[in-house]
Formats: sequence, structure tokens, C-alpha cells
Amino acid sequence: MTALRDTLEAFFEAENQRDWERYVEFLHPEVEWTLHGNTIHGREAYMELITRAYANSSVTFRTHQVLESTSVNIVATLLIDEDGNRSLDIFEFGDGLIRREWEFLMGPGEGWR
Repeated sequence: MTALRDTLEAFFEAENQRDWERYVEFLHPEVEWTLHGNTIHGREAYMELITRAYANSSVTFRTHQVLESTSVNIVATLLIDEDGNRSLDIFEFGDGLIRREWEFLMGPGEGWR
């Protein structure tokens, strides 16, 4: 496993555990997160949105597939939550931290539970 994959594995673990103090440590101070066509800028805005999204939710997810670029610091992941909903996330790293994330919510997939 590469350093970027290790970083993402720890990042996802913190998210599933709602360990927001640990989670924020993986984000670049100038992180950009594009979700639903909107881009969130900066750690504070990112953390505000993610904690709001998980408020009153116990849903967790697993990593189904990871694709890592051989030439740049980009990793794509296919995540699946316990209800079978899929999310395609593309991460760009800078200084060992998540600099940009593009998240595409794909909805349920037949047989993906």
C-alpha cells in the first residue's frame, strides 16, 4: 500500500468513527471540496459541512475500489455505504494532505450492499 492509500484509509476510518479532530488533520488548509456542483473552500467550511452532513447519522461506508495515478498525486475511490449507496471520490494531494476532493454521489447500485 502506498503512502497516499494509507492516508486515505486513515481518513476514511476517522470519518466512519466521527473522529473530527483526527479527520481535519488530513485536510490541507486551503482544501477545496466539490460536491453537487458546488465548491467548498478551506478547512473550516469543509468541516462545517461534513459534520452537518453526519449529524444524527450512524451510516458508515467501506472502500470498494482504489485507483491511484502513477504520475500525479491523485487517487480515485469508489465507496459504498451500508445501504448500498455509492460515491465516487477523486482526491488530489499536496504536501501529503488532501488538497482537492471531487465527490460524485451515485446513489444505490443493485447488488452493492
